Amino acid sequence: MNKLAILAFALLLFFSTMLWYLANGSLNDYLKSQVILQSQYYSAQEATLLNADFSNNTGIAQFTDFSLSNINGLTQPILFKADNISAQLAVVPIQELNSPSIQKKTTTIVHVKELRLGSLHAWSEQSKSSETDCTNVEELFEKVSTRLAMDYPALYPQISAEFYAKMYPERSEKLALEDLDIQQRVQEVETNRAIIASKEAKQKKRLLGKALTRVTISSVIIDELTLTIIKDNKILTKNVKDIQLGSFGDENGLDSNQLGGELLKQILYKLISIEKSTVIKRQINTPHIES
Repeated sequence: MNKLAILAFALLLFFSTMLWYLANGSLNDYLKSQVILQSQYYSAQEATLLNADFSNNTGIAQFTDFSLSNINGLTQPILFKADNISAQLAVVPIQELNSPSIQKKTTTIVHVKELRLGSLHAWSEQSKSSETDCTNVEELFEKVSTRLAMDYPALYPQISAEFYAKMYPERSEKLALEDLDIQQRVQEVETNRAIIASKEAKQKKRLLGKALTRVTISSVIIDELTLTIIKDNKILTKNVKDIQLGSFGDENGLDSNQLGGELLKQILYKLISIEKSTVIKRQINTPHIES
């Protein structure tokens, strides 16, 4: 009987370990697929990621060799790449909130303490598909911003209204804003607390949507950024260290499917701000450039 009990315990331990291993492996595959899918969805460019590895012991997810392909017809095959990205979970990584829905489902908030890109290398050059002088970085920024506005109109009211007005030219932008119900209005003072609470719940539901998993990141950091600017057969390389991109998501977090787009948008915005700086413009327009 004792031998059978020991054997049963050993088998239970073995199968539990195997289940944990399979679950952990599935998590890594899921993380990798989400990085690739969200990057491709928001940018409409091919994304690659060599590996994703989450450690239960440290609460850190490591992403290795991420790259995003460049717009067709340009000299560089890659728009930007990051050799190593790490995401550190907070001490209390999970918070459960009551979702503002009829079903009363629970929303899970995942807290990431820090997202750090070890090194990021990007290439900026004038886009040949654009009628203006915008760069590939600017073109991709507009593409990502438009996709975010289409998917989350309540969070991007102005862009959503402009997009809506283009779809329905007979309507003005002002009417589009009113139709989307996103224009600021002066509300009458309500004395009935139940009505106030109901309106707040509806507003929260409109902003949060139906997402049951949301993410908030306290800090996003790029240790070292290298931006190579190609213009008029000239090449300028700019290095910037310790870039702080701030936090992502308030106490309600971001839709987990929205996170990839928001990160791409902020990285591209930072690249644009660097290439449009006065110093860079002066250097790129001089006869001789030293990189």
